[in-house]
Amino acid sequence: MRHLPRLSCLPTALAGRLLAGRMEAEPPVKDGTRPVPLRLPSLTGLRFAAAGAVVYAHCMLLIDPHLARTLGPEVWVGGSAVSLFFIMSGYVLTRSARPADTARAFWRRRAAKILPNHILTWCVVMAALACAGAAAGTSGSGMAAHLSSLFMVNTWVPSHRFVSAGNPVSWTLAADMFFYLLFPVLRSWVERLSRRGLLVGVGVAVALVWAWPVVCELVVNPGGEFFREYWFLYMLPVTRLPEFVLGMLVARISMSGIRLPRIGVLPAALGVISTIVVNSTYLPRSFMYAAATVVPLVVLVHATAQLDVRGRASLLRTPPLVYLGNMSYAMYLVHLLVMGPMYVWLTGRGWSGFEIVLVALPLAMLASWLLYVGVERPCQRRISARRAPAAPTCRPTTATAERGSLR
Repeated sequence: MRHLPRLSCLPTALAGRLLAGRMEAEPPVKDGTRPVPLRLPSLTGLRFAAAGAVVYAHCMLLIDPHLARTLGPEVWVGGSAVSLFFIMSGYVLTRSARPADTARAFWRRRAAKILPNHILTWCVVMAALACAGAAAGTSGSGMAAHLSSLFMVNTWVPSHRFVSAGNPVSWTLAADMFFYLLFPVLRSWVERLSRRGLLVGVGVAVALVWAWPVVCELVVNPGGEFFREYWFLYMLPVTRLPEFVLGMLVARISMSGIRLPRIGVLPAALGVISTIVVNSTYLPRSFMYAAATVVPLVVLVHATAQLDVRGRASLLRTPPLVYLGNMSYAMYLVHLLVMGPMYVWLTGRGWSGFEIVLVALPLAMLASWLLYVGVERPCQRRISARRAPAAPTCRPTTATAERGSLR
């Protein structure tokens, strides 16, 4: 353990190599053009790992509620998984973008993916609050907060009631929809950047993520109030935008022939884990929301995508993990709706947190599967049916698994 802090320097070293340009390019195709693979199933498998990290963090909080005050590495694993979702979304949407796609067609596909599950789980929460007679769901301000959650704008309001309204985990959808709204414009901007501009853009995006905690401490939250820090650094969509843009920029870099570091998935994953473990002890809390892990996470996303681009063997591309990755959005939205009420009910009957998790977790997975096969997949097919045929695209020479749905 004496040598463990050295591992925390790995993200800095990788960032230096990235900005210095000492990298390795993707293999060109025969006609000199570069393929834009639509299928990145290994990233779909990685999505399941990210959703599993969020579930793990919530399970640990149920087992040991004291972690909510100490904020140990178990909690930051879940927070880093959210950052991974944002980076991966920008990366995959950029790599899979259709050359002749329109903003309206893109927004329709995103709505088909996001809205059915979100609306249904929101309705479940509202029905539960109504049955319980909860004042938070029936008062005027409570309904305003819940409606803002339904329309995915609640995290723009610095209020406990607003950010926790509706399905508690759906706060990330406010950031997602903000990113999707901007994506057509951001994509046009990113595609016009030169190779040097892309590298500069990566540096600026990383610098912004690291600058937000300083801005928060000096300007937004000089009094050191926890909730205001949490809202500004973790939930406010505009402060999470650089992570999404960083994913877009690195995807564009890999498509443009700039040499990127050849980092394996396992070393990249170990870099993320070591960063969380070490920096959660030595860094101020404000840097753990996103800054500490942003570089190792983007390295992990790119390394995982390279498994598909280069046609290499990938455990993440196996059919079971791809299927679970496709199901991960439903799992993310449902797990706390199942586990939370069971925790409240069973703790009053003398159950321990560990026992509750053992019983509730399989039920949460079953509910996730039912939501995926019964709502998400059929609605996505129906809503996305009316769209222009996709232009033919180049694909890696090695066969890939089914196309993963994106968040």
